[in-house]
Amino acid sequence: MSIMSDAYGKMYPMETKEKKSSGKPTKVLDVPEFKQAWDLHRETSVDIVKRFEYMAQCVDFTDKDTEAIKESTDIIAANLKAILDHIYYEKLINDPWMSRWFRDEDGKISDKYVDVRRAKQQKFLLRILECKWDEDFLNHVRWVGAIHVPTFGLEDMYIPMRLNIALWGYIHQYLFNLFAEELRSDPDKLRRITTAWTKLFWLVIDLYHIEYLPSWM
Repeated sequence: MSIMSDAYGKMYPMETKEKKSSGKPTKVLDVPEFKQAWDLHRETSVDIVKRFEYMAQCVDFTDKDTEAIKESTDIIAANLKAILDHIYYEKLINDPWMSRWFRDEDGKISDKYVDVRRAKQQKFLLRILECKWDEDFLNHVRWVGAIHVPTFGLEDMYIPMRLNIALWGYIHQYLFNLFAEELRSDPDKLRRITTAWTKLFWLVIDLYHIEYLPSWM
């Protein structure tokens, strides 16, 4: 059991115990399809590698997709500064919701706050390009999601969905426009790379939200 799995079990001990119906009407766990999905969530939340392997199977993320992402390394590396500048200095600080996380005590955009988050995103993108989907990487992605889990009812912390939709939406848009421009003479390579990145986005976002569902439930 990994450190993250052990921490999960201690934080949510009820999730490690077998669920049995109390005999009272339950609109969720008494529905076979939902109970099956919930049991699967509990099982794969404890084993992060199993979770990734299961979700990879769901979206058909294979070694071929990993190789396709590796093929995109040179394109991304050559344009990394432009990618991050666009996302943080053009998109996020002007986003009606996300811009609030870059403001100082006076309500003004703080370059320091932007630079810190930009640097973390750069480090994360470079780590993705290593294409090492091991337990260490998967736990790191899960940790990023865990530190953004909301306290139910506290609006200021209710940001996982907004964070993913905005940040990864902007990354997705910029990367795919970049790939389309750089690979316009090689449509097959363009298809392979964009397909692989789309699948990976699904996997990353899924790992982000592992800690969100128990809080919501």
